[in-house]
Amino acid sequence: MATGVEEEAKEPEAPEAGQDPQVAQPGQPLEPPKHVLQHKWCLWLHQQGEKAHQGTQAWNESQRTVHSFNTAEDYWCMYHHSYPPSRMEHVDFSLFKDGITPAWEDPALKNGGRWVMKLDKVRAQTLDDLWLSVSLALIGEAFLPHGGEVVCGAVVSLRNRVSKIALWLSTAKDEKKVMALGRYYRQVLAGTPGCQDYINRELTFEDFKKGGMTFVLNKSNSGNEQTAGVFQ
Repeated sequence: MATGVEEEAKEPEAPEAGQDPQVAQPGQPLEPPKHVLQHKWCLWLHQQGEKAHQGTQAWNESQRTVHSFNTAEDYWCMYHHSYPPSRMEHVDFSLFKDGITPAWEDPALKNGGRWVMKLDKVRAQTLDDLWLSVSLALIGEAFLPHGGEVVCGAVVSLRNRVSKIALWLSTAKDEKKVMALGRYYRQVLAGTPGCQDYINRELTFEDFKKGGMTFVLNKSNSGNEQTAGVFQ
């Protein structure tokens, strides 16, 4: 029954000596501990539109961070409460380490490049599953044994004709490391349900500083082929 007098809010009582604050006390539910990731990650969204053709500054301005997280639980919360890439049109979904912008001009990327796989006529569910596979490999540090300290993030770009999914690195000069990451990246994609044939798909590496293609993992999965070219 209301008395017309507001009661003074009481400060929560501090745990008594010898009590573990992580253990539920009588009348208090225990909140399960979260699994902290090695890095904090940010999900970026870039909607293609008029600004996309107005130069670098306008393009960067159209990038925006939509969510950040540093625990496995918070990642899955984001995953279950956001649209998958296939539900969007003419958009770039980017997942990058905190502090790095998904742009060639970012200081962490100016000497780097990206491994790109083209997705021609890919089904919506397959596209979403591929993005999930890459995202989990990133936040789970699956690339680390292959030189993953230079992995900055990944981008899936949705377009009308051919979409792309790319792994972005902070270096383009360390050929051994770049090639090892490219091979493992293709394994991650091929490990997606229904995508076993992706192990034989071509991957190209684009050097940001040179503005062209410098490495290729061809369809036969044999070694590396050095080449020259321009961004596709």
